[in-house]
Amino acid sequence: MRRDVRRVIVFTACVVLGLSGCVKKSPPEASSETAKKYLKLRGYEFDRTGFFAAVNAGDTALVDAFIKAEIDPNVQDPTTGRTALISAAAHGDLAVVKALVERKANINIKDRNGYTALFHAIEARYDDVSSFLVQQPSLDLNARGKNGVTALISYVWRGDSKVVSNLLSRGADVNLPDADGDSALHGAAQNGNVDIALQLLAKGANVNSKNKLGGTPLMWAAVYGDEQLSQVLIEDHVY
Repeated sequence: MRRDVRRVIVFTACVVLGLSGCVKKSPPEASSETAKKYLKLRGYEFDRTGFFAAVNAGDTALVDAFIKAEIDPNVQDPTTGRTALISAAAHGDLAVVKALVERKANINIKDRNGYTALFHAIEARYDDVSSFLVQQPSLDLNARGKNGVTALISYVWRGDSKVVSNLLSRGADVNLPDADGDSALHGAAQNGNVDIALQLLAKGANVNSKNKLGGTPLMWAAVYGDEQLSQVLIEDHVY
């Protein structure tokens, strides 16, 4: 009896998910009802709780089945406001993150704290997840994370010139400050990153912007003793 049940589950998985090697011919596209039956066989109820359980289990086959069964991929936890994508990003589960994004999960939805999936991944240092999310064309380039940082500010602080260049080319606001009033250029100045500073200046970064303490990028460059960067900022008409 147990063997028969197992065979049914395997066969249903092949039909629902199109698993290679299960059948000789390509399986037909699964219907919503077939996907629900598969979920039932796996012990999952077709509801928000079951969906989040599948996401937290890191089972991409189940996640795919839930979406084929037509669950809303953007359903939010009523307490935290997290979507399945935010939850997967916060746990560093790149496979599930990719599966959800491929199934049109909205990467810009915010939880109750106002953070998107990207900023959960950035804060937890799940670099593979954040690298994937930051490349998505639909990304809100000027969304905010902890302390009001934008994706641009975050990657300036990381010294990631390649991602900074990509974000700037896509139209990220170069002058948006964080909660302390520091702009991306402030970050480049503190890190002594001449290459990134030049990129920011080329896109119109305000060389005279002041943070909440009245500090400018040039002041930070001087404080941290970076003569080359200080000269770059002075040449860009500091006044």
